[in-house]
This record gives sequence, C-alpha cells and structure tokens, in this order.
Amino acid sequence: MKNRKWMAALLLSLLLAIQLPGEHTLAENDTIPPATPVVDAVSDTAIIITGKAESKAKIYAFVGNDKIGEAKAQNGQFSIAIAKQKIGANIKVYAVDAAKNKSKSKIVKVVDTPRAVQYAATGNVNMRSGASISDQILAVLPKGTIVSYISKTNSWYKVKTGKHTGFVNAAYLKKASSSKPESFPAPSIKKTGTYVNGVLLVNKLYGLPSSYNPGIDATAQKGADAMVAAAKQQGISLNPFSTFRSYSRQATLFANYSSKYGKAEAEKFSARPGHSEHQSGLAFDFGGVDQTQWLKESFGETEEGKWLRKNAHTYGFILRYPKGQEKVTGYQYEPWHYRYVGSALAAKVKASGKTLEEYLLVE
Repeated sequence: MKNRKWMAALLLSLLLAIQLPGEHTLAENDTIPPATPVVDAVSDTAIIITGKAESKAKIYAFVGNDKIGEAKAQNGQFSIAIAKQKIGANIKVYAVDAAKNKSKSKIVKVVDTPRAVQYAATGNVNMRSGASISDQILAVLPKGTIVSYISKTNSWYKVKTGKHTGFVNAAYLKKASSSKPESFPAPSIKKTGTYVNGVLLVNKLYGLPSSYNPGIDATAQKGADAMVAAAKQQGISLNPFSTFRSYSRQATLFANYSSKYGKAEAEKFSARPGHSEHQSGLAFDFGGVDQTQWLKESFGETEEGKWLRKNAHTYGFILRYPKGQEKVTGYQYEPWHYRYVGSALAAKVKASGKTLEEYLLVE
C-alpha cells in the first residue's frame, strides 16, 4: 500500500513538471507595458516622490542619467525616497512590471515650495507646546504677529514664527492679508556726491565734503521702520543702533581706531572721514537681542542676521559689505551694515549676487 502511494505521488509530480509544447507561464505571455505612472507634484524641499502605478511594478526615478530612487508599487500606490532636488530639474519616472515591460516615462519638473498659508494674531496670544490650555506656554505673540500654518489639531493650529514653533488656538488667528508688498522708492539724487546711474556712491575712492550734513534720509528711515515692524511680527527683534554719522564724528572714530590698531588695520573696518556711508544718511547698522553679537561677523548667523539677509531687499536695503568681497568693497565682512537704495534696485542687486560696485560696473 505504501509503495502504491509513493508511486502515485511520484507520477503526479512528473506530470506537473511536464510542460506541453506551446504552453508558457503568464509572465512570459505578458507583453503589455504597464500604464504610465501618475506622479504627484515635487517641490525643492521634497524627500519623497509619490503617485499611482501598477501594483507590484518597480518604479524608477531619474534626473538625466542618474537614478535618484526606486520603489515597488503596493496597492496601486508608490513612494520613492529621494534627496532634495533643485528647482527646475526634470525628474523622469517610469514603471517596469514582472515581465520586464517598461511603461512610458512621466516627466515632472521640480517646483518652488509653495508659500505656507499665513495668519495674523488678533491680539496678544499664547503659543503653547501642545494643543490644549494645559500645555506649556512657549511664547506670547503680540497682536499682529504673522505665523505660518503647519497643521491642525481640533481647534488648535500648529504654526511657526521666527524661531518659535508651537500651537495657537485658531480663535485668535485670522488669515493674513495677501496684498502686494509696499514699494520703497529710491532716495533723492538732488544732493551732493558722486552718482553712478542715479545711485550715490560712497566708498574709499568717492567721498563727501565735510559740509555735507543731511541727517538720516527720510525715505530710508521709512524703509527701516517698516522692516523693523515686519520683523517684529515674525518674532524677530531688530535694533538700528547706528545710523547717520557726521564728518566730524567719523574723523574722531577713525583717529581713535588708527591710534589703537594702526592706520592700515583701521582702514579694513573703519572709513576715513568723508568716506563713510553713514554720513550719507542712507546706512544703518542693525543688531539683535544679544548685544554681544553686535558689530561681529557672528551676527550674520543669528536669527536676526539671517532674517536681514533674506528680507532686507524688500524694504530697500542691501548688504553693503558681503563676505569674501573685501578686495572689491575695501572693507571686511559686515553682516550688520545695510545701505538703503530703494526696493526696486535692492531686489536686482540681491538677485545678481554682486556688490554695489560690481553691479554699477565701478572699479
């Protein structure tokens, strides 16, 4: 009996192993390529690519000839882990099924990260560590503070402003105005000095007379006031601690520095009288909450320094002495020193990545 069962089992296995002529596996018969993947939008901050594709197909993503990621589609969905890509890069995505059939490629262009929805505080409001009144207060946001929306938990919004991230009750927030930013005009050119394409140039070569004593330029002051107010709404405290400086005051400062450090060294960070932008009434030195960082290169890495570098042009200011441009400007890197030129020109200078001298084609 046992021998019969063993023989029957052997015969069955042999029959199953025999493949009649003309018979093929399902995969071998499959010559139809999978559908082109549907790919969701990809921003420059994205670290995954998501979309829809044939289940169990392998999904590949390329930029040029470089593969940036792959994944297997499950239940018609896929998610590919990638490194952040540059704005404008074309990502090619395609699917390959079990039979090695390849789909048509879907090309998606990397886009700029959409601006977060912004809200304004309707009064002085507590920002908390969690979505309830029993959670710790992280900060008190003054009325008018602008916050960027992150997510929602019941009646609480998780938001970010400046260096703070936390929860605010939605009842104390309203949608921020999306009106066009105010434009800040160029300063008047009906004043003493050397002008290049309508821009007053004050540096080691071009100076101002000792009699030139205009005080703070009213247009520049308006831009500075608006910038300080805007920064405050975002939780950033800016202090314009040094503005207009007369010829005589600059003469005293330069003499003191020369006496202490030597004239050659002093000229790296201090202007000779008549050659300081502060005498024009258009230069502002800004500081933040921590006064130990004032007039130091490290100010550029503070929250206030970073905010200025990103936003000052909107209010008509340019970083006058950028890092690594000492040979062009004649002065060391000063992340606190900003010069008012008007918002239109400031935006162009910032976009160019050049110093004012380079932008104006002045040697």
